[in-house]
Formats: sequence, structure tokens, C-alpha cells
Amino acid sequence: MNISGNMKLDDIVNNIISYPDTELDDMYLNITQLIKKDGFAVEEHIVTTEDGYILKMFRIPKSGPPIFLMHGIISSSDDWISIGINKALAYSLAAQNYDVWMGNARGTGHSLKHVTLSSYEPSFWNYTWHEIGIYDVPTMIDRVLEITKRPSLTYIGHSQGTTVFYVMCSLKPEYNEKISLMVSLAPIAYITNSKFFLYKLLAINPDVAYAAFTSAGIHSFFAHDEIFLPVETALCGNPLTAYFICKSLAALAGGFNNKQVSVLRLPVIFRHFPTGSSVKQIIHYVQSGRSARFQQFDYGPHNLDHYNSPIPPTYPLENITAPIAIFFGNGDYLSVREDVDKFVERLPNVVDFYTVPDEKFEHFDFLWSNGINTLILPNLLKLIKMYTS
Repeated sequence: MNISGNMKLDDIVNNIISYPDTELDDMYLNITQLIKKDGFAVEEHIVTTEDGYILKMFRIPKSGPPIFLMHGIISSSDDWISIGINKALAYSLAAQNYDVWMGNARGTGHSLKHVTLSSYEPSFWNYTWHEIGIYDVPTMIDRVLEITKRPSLTYIGHSQGTTVFYVMCSLKPEYNEKISLMVSLAPIAYITNSKFFLYKLLAINPDVAYAAFTSAGIHSFFAHDEIFLPVETALCGNPLTAYFICKSLAALAGGFNNKQVSVLRLPVIFRHFPTGSSVKQIIHYVQSGRSARFQQFDYGPHNLDHYNSPIPPTYPLENITAPIAIFFGNGDYLSVREDVDKFVERLPNVVDFYTVPDEKFEHFDFLWSNGINTLILPNLLKLIKMYTS
């Protein structure tokens, strides 16, 4: 069901009333249960990073070339499948016989373990997307290539899933050779022009914001289900409240595009989103936006100890030689045209820049849109076939 901007409240309510209750059962299924219910095989794979984080990946095994999907901030592997069987990007790729792997960064609900630390300890959360880029993503990619016995893979990232790729390939340029194609959905490197009001608020003084969170004992967001899930269920547990409360909150961050919303699927989507991320991850983005530089974390007076420099080093984007395709939405509040253009100017190997032909296409539409099959998938498959053997 599509909800357009002109649809009346009565129409929404009537459609929700006629919705079969059995479909809401999906809300209580985890990712492996959903994938099996939707008719695909699924595997779980565990890897341990160099700095001790234990990460879980999910695979929809097929005989074709491997594709690695990497989620954004406060997101996880689940968001590649939660929209359901006829729209989810992971399913569409698997249906084309691609071997689909979905990663999970440290701190997500699937990756809350460490060889020595508990996720209830502040030290567990002492990382940003920098560490995800130099530890998590390379470790997961290496395991995919080891198991599939392939020399390279296609990498598809959304939001922070693009950021961590840029970190990896700029600081570990040997990984460029392991990537046949990188697809950036809603890319984020520079983020100065974000339209998200909370981001703008934090950007007034990121150091004060970070100190306030840590002083209050807040080191992560949405990390533990036993704390957050009851609230999420109460707010998002039926299509009506999920539409008016949860989708509206997500839209404040990502943008408003009602015609692309699968209202009746929202309880399932918001059962799996958001998930854990560190406060430091978010502050790192805010710092980069305020400085107008794609840079490492700013430790202020302690930068000399970390970097032997009074300011954080920028990421050497010129080292990213893997072919990159950019997918951009004009309605995106986080990945904004001015920032994306600035970023693209620095990349040496952009092979495609695709603007989604929907003027309001927003940040989360790349995951949950009604129009993925028509607006995203054709161009995506064309590019993958072009660069994958």
C-alpha cells in the first residue's frame, strides 16, 4: 500500500484495519527467521576483529559472485530485508543468484560481544566509525573472500556503510584490489550541510555535547533490547502509531517522502531499527561537519598525543581507486547535494552518479521504499553486471 501526501487519515485507518493480523507476526521474527520465512537459505558467520570485537554476519548463499552489504549508523543487517519479500534489496540480489552477505558493525544488536569487554562497560563503546572502517569492515571482507574463494566482491554501503568504506580504502589502500565495484547509497563523507535539526543543534559545540553525554553516563544509543524494545514496541507496534510516531521521527533525520512509505510494513521495520551505536560515532560526524573536513576524531588538546598534530588528519581520499557508483536522493536530509558534490570532486574513480528520479527520495528510502524495484534496482544491477565477472 502506498500512502501519498494527499491521502486522508480515514483512508490510512481503513487500510490498516483491513490489514491481515497474520502479517504482523513478522514483527516478532529475528533476521534468520524472516529470511527463512521468505523462502531463502541463511547462514550465520562470526568473525573477531584485531581489537577484539566479535561480529556477526548473515549470508544468503548463492552460487554467483559475492555482494557485501554494509548498513548505516543505528542500523544493522536487518534493514536490508525488513521491507519484505517483494522489495528488499538483499532478496532482489539473491534472486539474481548473487551470494549476498550482510555485515554488522560493533555495537549493533548482532555484534555486542568482545573478547574481554562487556557491552555494559563504557570502554566497549570507545570507538567511532573510524574503527569500524579500519577493523570491522576489512575483517568481514576478508572472511567473505576466504569462504567464497573469490579475489574480489561488490560492496554496497548505505550512509555510514559508505563512510567506513572510504575510511578503509583511504587508510588501507590494498583493499581497493578486493573491490570490483563499490556502490554508495546516500553517501556520507562531508556532512556540513545536513538538514537534520538535531545534528545542527549538536554541531553548535560538539565537545560540550560529548562531555554532557559522557558525564551523564550515556555512551551508546539503542544498545540493549531489554531497555529499548518495550518502548519501541509501544510506539511502533501497529501500523497507525508506527506511521505517525516512528516514521515521523525517522523522517526528521532522513527526509519526508510519504509516497514511498510501506505503512503496513512499518511495525516490522521499526522492530529491527534502530539498533546500537556509540555516542562517539555520532559526535565524530558532528565534528567533521563543523570543521567541513572529512577527518579523524578530534580529541582537542589531546590531538598531539593521538596524531602528533594539533588538528586531526583528513582521510586521503585520493587513495580510493576502486570504482565507485554514487546513488543520490534529492530529498535526503543527511546526504546533501553540496556535500556529495564536494566529496565526488576528490574521488579519482567515480564511474556513475545516479540521481534517483523522485524529487523527494530520502535517506531511508534506499532501504524501505516502495519504489526500490523501479527506482534503484535496474541501475544497480546494470552496474554490478558491468563490473562483476
